[in-house]
Amino acid sequence: MSGHDSQPTRVLAAGVYPQVWLVASVMLSLGAGQSMKGVVPPWTVALCVVAAAVAGVAGRRARDVGGAAAILGAGAVSGIALSAVTGSSWSVALLVIGLACGAPWLGGRYLHQQDELADEAAQRARLQERSRIAQDMHDSLGHELNLLALRAGAMEMDTTLTTTHQAAASALRAGASSAITQLAAVIGMLRGDGPVAWGPSSPDIADLIRRAAEAGMDVTLERNGPEDTALPVARCIHRVVQEGITNAARHAPGSAVTVTIDRSAEETQVTVTNTPPDTTLRRSPGSRTGFVALQERLRACGGTLSAGPHHGGFRLIARVPCGDAG
Repeated sequence: MSGHDSQPTRVLAAGVYPQVWLVASVMLSLGAGQSMKGVVPPWTVALCVVAAAVAGVAGRRARDVGGAAAILGAGAVSGIALSAVTGSSWSVALLVIGLACGAPWLGGRYLHQQDELADEAAQRARLQERSRIAQDMHDSLGHELNLLALRAGAMEMDTTLTTTHQAAASALRAGASSAITQLAAVIGMLRGDGPVAWGPSSPDIADLIRRAAEAGMDVTLERNGPEDTALPVARCIHRVVQEGITNAARHAPGSAVTVTIDRSAEETQVTVTNTPPDTTLRRSPGSRTGFVALQERLRACGGTLSAGPHHGGFRLIARVPCGDAG
């Protein structure tokens, strides 16, 4: 079925209406055929044209070939039976059904198959373009990340640097290596290599907070309730905290960030709040793509997300149900 069809057309294609249309076409053809006794009245020709149009539409929209064959066969048997009762020619009845119903239905079926082939070709083109984009990402981003890891490794081994700077270089190298691994997983997914576990295999929010603090952020974590939760939910919560810390670092440098996780039997609420930023520090521009992606992520988990200004700073609140999440 073509992607340009309207909603009513898609309903017809998915339901039994095309078969009903074919039944109506066969009945029109039977009526026209029984009226052709030695002469062909003009109204019977018009009736056959209408029947052909209805059968063509039914053929283009139908998915059940067996049902259509049964309807056409029943129409042929009915035509022969009616001809025996009315004394009309059974051959004319079969000819009318074949030309006004069978042939148009086959023509519509051919167009239906062409629509499916066109959709498959478009899908293949999309997959090929996605694979090409994935390869470009792998070549460009992978190259830059490898260079970053290499330079960080060289700084880590530089004896002229202080221990603090060497530790920072080590963390930078580890982060670049982790980004390369995640990039490879995402590229594999884009290429169609199979499903990929989105996010860390074992989400550790405390480690996320620790790394942010080591990077120089003023960030604290408050937990209320048990920590154990299903892995998909834990990944979703980890992603919320990660996005909240990233936004604070980018748009509110120098602010104090508080991450609060409140878990009940029904849901987990994650609140990431930051104080007003240090106006002497430079802010990074934002595109809101991360926030949109996070909304989609939470929607897939069955959760909700709200965010906005809060006492001169910013607050992000996410609610994730404690059931299974994607």
